[in-house]
Amino acid sequence: MEVVYIILILLGGVAFFWLVIIRILAKVKGGEPCPYAVAWLVNNPLRRCYMDRVIDRVGIRSGERVLELGPGPGAFTVEAARRTQPGGSLVAVDIQPEMIFAVKREVEKAALDNVETHITSAYQLPLDDTSVDRAFLITVLPEIPDKNRAISEIYRVIKPGGVLSITEEFLDPDYPLPRTTIRWVENAGFRFAERHGNWWVYTLNFRKPKKENN
Repeated sequence: MEVVYIILILLGGVAFFWLVIIRILAKVKGGEPCPYAVAWLVNNPLRRCYMDRVIDRVGIRSGERVLELGPGPGAFTVEAARRTQPGGSLVAVDIQPEMIFAVKREVEKAALDNVETHITSAYQLPLDDTSVDRAFLITVLPEIPDKNRAISEIYRVIKPGGVLSITEEFLDPDYPLPRTTIRWVENAGFRFAERHGNWWVYTLNFRKPKKENN
């Protein structure tokens, strides 16, 4: 019983630090990408316990070419890449070199050969027009200063009828309400399709219209 009590205290301390201190720092900085120094917070066993269904919600299918924007240290990259097989591939794009190096290590450990990585911003995706079937961002969108520009760039590379999946979690310092995320994404031309999860972790899926409005 004493051990359980100690564990609860430790978890409470971590939660306090994450919810209060980091939230304050995020507000001061105006929202920035998660620094590599705290990447362990993104990819740890406790977080994986309640985030394990997120990739299911993204809906990746075999044979698809999928874009993961802002993979961080690769917490979801390996599983997402596996789900594109056979015949599919995953493109991981992050602005931080250290994060991409971490992604490469995870991919190599998993012995996957269908992952392509790039170090660049969300505003300049190294992809051709309408070249991916699906894109997903997990606790990334609020960290991008010009969200409309980034979502418009994603819109450019997704095929007509393709899917953009956005996941947010309450513990993220920049957590936006679902209605805020819907507004951001629909302003760039996507259409809301479905919602999964709850206030703690939600996933919103959008579709690019098959035909552009004249």
